[in-house]
Amino acid sequence: MRKVVKAMFDYTAQQITEILSRHEKSLISRTEEDRLRVLNNPNLASFRADLDKCLEHYMAKPLYAIPFSVFRRFEDDGDRTQFEFDPEKGYFTVRGHLESKVIGAWLYPEREDILVALQDTIWAICDEYTWSLPACLSGNEALRANLQEDSYTVDLFAAETADTLAEALMLLGDRLDPIVIKRVQRELKKRVIDRFETGNFHWLNGRSNWAAVCGGSIGMACMCEIDDNERLGRLLEKVMISMRSFVDSFSDDGACLEGSGYWSYGFGYFSCFADTLYKRTGGEINLFAEPRIHDIALFPQKCCFYGNRGVSFSDSGSSMSLNLGLTHMLSHHYSDMFVPEGVRLVCGIGIGGCHRFARTIRDALWAPDGEIKRTPPESCYMLPAAQWYIASGKDNVGVAAKGGHNAEPHNHNDIGNFLIYKNGVEIISDLGSGEYTKKYFSRERYQLANCGSQGHCVPVIGGLYQHEGAQYRAADFSIDESGVRMDIAPAYGLGDGNSVIREIRFDKDAGQLTVSDSFSLSEAPKDIIERFVSRIQPKQTDDGVVFGNEVASMTLKLTSGNAEAKIYSGTEMGHGGQPFTVWYTDYVFDAPGANVKYVFELK
Repeated sequence: MRKVVKAMFDYTAQQITEILSRHEKSLISRTEEDRLRVLNNPNLASFRADLDKCLEHYMAKPLYAIPFSVFRRFEDDGDRTQFEFDPEKGYFTVRGHLESKVIGAWLYPEREDILVALQDTIWAICDEYTWSLPACLSGNEALRANLQEDSYTVDLFAAETADTLAEALMLLGDRLDPIVIKRVQRELKKRVIDRFETGNFHWLNGRSNWAAVCGGSIGMACMCEIDDNERLGRLLEKVMISMRSFVDSFSDDGACLEGSGYWSYGFGYFSCFADTLYKRTGGEINLFAEPRIHDIALFPQKCCFYGNRGVSFSDSGSSMSLNLGLTHMLSHHYSDMFVPEGVRLVCGIGIGGCHRFARTIRDALWAPDGEIKRTPPESCYMLPAAQWYIASGKDNVGVAAKGGHNAEPHNHNDIGNFLIYKNGVEIISDLGSGEYTKKYFSRERYQLANCGSQGHCVPVIGGLYQHEGAQYRAADFSIDESGVRMDIAPAYGLGDGNSVIREIRFDKDAGQLTVSDSFSLSEAPKDIIERFVSRIQPKQTDDGVVFGNEVASMTLKLTSGNAEAKIYSGTEMGHGGQPFTVWYTDYVFDAPGANVKYVFELK
């Protein structure tokens, strides 16, 4: 049974109002001391250099309105990339203008040209038809069918935009023209704050990053904008609903089932909100004191491997880094928060990406100005509630394996899947997140190799792949320091009397992995395919199949059973919309019988 967090998030509006009345709104203001610290912090030299590059880039770029033809592309062909990331007219291009100019105008008050350009950017954003993405408006057909009375809804990006604008007003104060200030306040009220106050949204009780990003962004915007403590108390009481929902989305051992990358997004916004609320209430409301938050905060350091690699289950990626400021801020709350050796710390602002202002500026404000201590990670992390196993061993071999079920947030049909790195080289891959298109979030999702079991290191049983749904899960799961054991037959919808016992064992001292599958089926399938997935082309040798490259490699051997490896490739789309080659190594066992066992060693 999942533990549900209540007490820390159950402040009533009246209680919040009473606490707010004891403290000044100015507690969340940025000071001149804050500005000078960011300007002079030696650990932020690369941040300031990146900011200067962004300012040079965006100050030289004209602002464009997004054409209607681009707005409706998601409805026409499912493409999101042009609307969101077009380098001239994309939604996030405009947010790049906003983020860099707000921070630049604050950090360099002598640069009047940045302030002028910022006000033009703010004006353009106030002109936008919607602050939401077409994908979050259920396609343009929702607007056309009058399913919503206007173009305003409160999604991730409308909420993020509201927070950025509200914080810009507080950060820059009367340096902005009064007309700009009044217009921003009107748009914030109309598009987000009033809509949130009276509306009901799926993400309020949703167990995903949406609850933290939407709720946290709105909560921060309200704390910046609203002087009426009674109204602010009511709004923050409602925000607490979404915060509690977000925390309840994590497993009881603190794992983010959406993927480690979504920890950074969702928990990053949760932390921004919690820290702002802590300051605004003079420390009286401290969400970080909740034990579940402690477990969640420690999750990413468990997912790190040598060479800036990480666990790429669900919609995550294989590259891993930790946020400099966020990690340092959390270390003040949790003494066991640490930076693993060999893991990159980042604190930057770039020309690409989604330009999440709240995260960016706080990473700079929270960054330490002294030496950053690093600690060797533990060799094994067992997360039995999430059914994840993460371990490291000799030659920097890193292994992760999972059970779970096939209705997890950002789900992939991947029960029994595993991945391996060696000295930072991706040996056996979990493909992670694909390109976010309309198809990716439709019923056709599992036709894509990133999401369907056909693109994971799990068996294909008589042509049968794993199914989507909570009932398709690992059974009889067990975990210890050497690995996991589970019955993955239920993931394929195989009925009673069938079992497929997958054991994944890791010898940390030898840096060696053993995978065994024991099939006990009521009816013999026509064939069984044991599949191994990689991004680097494997090579067949007399000793087995070699995965990796000249930097690091491991050899796969079939030690129980008899089949030849068949190696072939396919093309898939990465999260950034770039095609990449996937290599599949299939061991095909024809007419295997109903009771068979296959064992593979990777060393």
